[in-house]
Parts: sequence; structure tokens; C-alpha cells
Amino acid sequence: MSEEKDPTGTPGSLRPETSLGFLGRELLFGRSLFRFIDKQPVASLPLSVLIVTLGGWLSSQTGLEPLLLFFVSPSAGTNRVLFMVLFPLGWLGTFAISEALSVGLFHLKGGRLRLLTSSAFAMLPLLVVPGIFYLLGLSPGTTSLYLVLVPLLVQAWVMCLLSKAIMFSKGLGMERAGLISLAVVYLNVAFLLVSLQAGLF
Repeated sequence: MSEEKDPTGTPGSLRPETSLGFLGRELLFGRSLFRFIDKQPVASLPLSVLIVTLGGWLSSQTGLEPLLLFFVSPSAGTNRVLFMVLFPLGWLGTFAISEALSVGLFHLKGGRLRLLTSSAFAMLPLLVVPGIFYLLGLSPGTTSLYLVLVPLLVQAWVMCLLSKAIMFSKGLGMERAGLISLAVVYLNVAFLLVSLQAGLF
């Protein structure tokens, strides 16, 4: 079996993995989490829906909408119902682009439910920034070095998780899964720039 068709395999090593290394890999890449989703995609789907629902609620409460690479604040007159649906739409858009790129670049058509479910878990870090704003009662206009650095770290984390999600769902090697994840980010940036030009945010 090729490397690309065996995402759960790990190369042999003479040195055992330390507890700290294991914890770091789990937090950064979610190995055990995505292995579980790979085996139980249907059982994981309700949790995926819960994640994106919570993301929509936090967006409506804080006025911050995470769009993968940036956090934007739609105009004050934006209906809160729109906030509630933007996060789920972002989830579905991330899934759709990842699926289209998997098929278009590597001709991989299976694992759609696994990718749909795992992509929601990959978006979990996006709840960090609006969660901080909600807990601290901050407004969208609040600026500080801390609040600039945290979103950058969050987005890097999302890219790592999304790469792993694609890897497990599609049976790709990490390099190819990372390529798809990077393409998703670039397309997201392009969409955001067009949206800003059109005055949507």
C-alpha cells in the first residue's frame, strides 16, 4: 500500500514518543480525533453540527465572523440571523472547496461524509478569538498586539487540522493534503478581497 493510501501509518522510530510530543501532536493535528471520525463519521456528525452552531452563535454575540484567514466584522446593521448562518456556510464552503480540489487535482471521490464531519472539527480553533471577545466583553473594534497575534496562531492551527482532516478523509499523504489546505486558504482570501471590494463587509 502506498504512503498516500495509508494516512494512519507512521514511520518506525527507534525512540519512543514522549508524552509532551504526543500531546503536542494531538493538539496541533488531532490524530486520534480524526482516526475516530474516519471510523465513525455518522456518529461524529451531530458534534460537527454542534460546533458550527456554536460558531454561529458566538459570531452573532460578538460581531466577529471568522473567515478562515481573517476575522471580519460586518456592518452594524447586519442582521444577527445572518451572523448565525455565516459560520455554517463557511463550514460547507470549506468542505465543498476541499472536495472539489481533491477530485480535481487527485481524482479522489470517496470519503465525503468523513471530510464533511472532520472539516467542522478542523474549524474548532476559529472559536477561540470570538470566545475571548465574548468572555471578556470586548467589542469588535478592540485592538492590541495580543488580539493581532492570536488570530494568526489560530489560522495556522486551522490549516494543520484541515490538512490532517483531508489526509484521513481522502487517504492522501500529508504533503498533498497540505497543498489542498493551502489552496483553500488562498481561495478564501480571494473571496474575502472580492467581498470587501463589493462592500459586503
